[in-house]
Amino acid sequence: MSHYHISSLLEKMKSSDKDFRFMATNDLMGELQRDSIKLDDESERQVVQMLLKLLDDKNGEVQNLAVKCLGPLVGKVKDTQVEFVVDTLCANMVSGKEQLRDISSIGLKTVIAELPTSAASPLATNICRRVTGKLTHTVTKTDDVSVQLEVLEILGDLLTKYGGLLQSFHAAIQSALLPQLTSSRMAVRKRTIIALSSLVHSSSSALFAELIDHLLVELTRNKSRSTTRTYIQCAAAISRAAGHRMGEYLAKIFPHVVTYCQPVDDDELREYCLQAFEAFVSRCPKEVTPHVPQIIDICLDLITYDPNYNYDSEDEQETMETEDVEEEA
Repeated sequence: MSHYHISSLLEKMKSSDKDFRFMATNDLMGELQRDSIKLDDESERQVVQMLLKLLDDKNGEVQNLAVKCLGPLVGKVKDTQVEFVVDTLCANMVSGKEQLRDISSIGLKTVIAELPTSAASPLATNICRRVTGKLTHTVTKTDDVSVQLEVLEILGDLLTKYGGLLQSFHAAIQSALLPQLTSSRMAVRKRTIIALSSLVHSSSSALFAELIDHLLVELTRNKSRSTTRTYIQCAAAISRAAGHRMGEYLAKIFPHVVTYCQPVDDDELREYCLQAFEAFVSRCPKEVTPHVPQIIDICLDLITYDPNYNYDSEDEQETMETEDVEEEA
């Protein structure tokens, strides 16, 4: 693509006519998808700045097209330009404009998806660490639920794909995630559990032990039934993700799950406990063996339980019958 052609497209992308902006951006995306494209330093800078500007365009179609351009752009510009892109997107994530936040979140996911998967890639290492540091700070400072949800999802994606590259951030990430398990919004808690599950794939033994200790402390405290459900869910998810690593701590965490499986007035909590049992059996078969008879007894008991039956009315009936017998006597 010649300097003249790129200049022509950039000029049209500045047009007050949304159709001109859309067509020019569409033409640019077509050029970026070609293997033969070569951009000089000045053209790279201009293209990057224009696409980032169009993320805040008044027209939604232009915005969507601009964010799609970020994917092929990653492999066509120098590392410094990719760094500038992710820095801008991270800053936009805490913008006061909701639409800009949303489109920047999509842009960040798009860029991350296009990064090389090789651990030896300097670009992937640098960008992942750059983004992780900023997002970890954001999740601890913002009270905006929509921002928290987007940040947690991106952190989960980063940990799943590049967890091994981020070991120096693991402690900070875990410290930022654990408080989110008590969020007033269930959606935030669920995404936090997913992110923690991704983290345990590559976290150190010491950090994993800290995570389990935190769960044990909170399960012992039983501060509220709602948070207890969350911690049981988290234990099950971590067991599924960590596999044999959970086995070392199973003897400590199993009694808590058994205890919370007893209440008759909370079917949801008991369901989560059963899911935890399932995770323990499938992922820690050796360590769970001594506990299998107890799990079977609990399951057999719950098989006969009908959540639609009012067991209290039966107790009331027995009480009334006893009172009638006493009056007749």
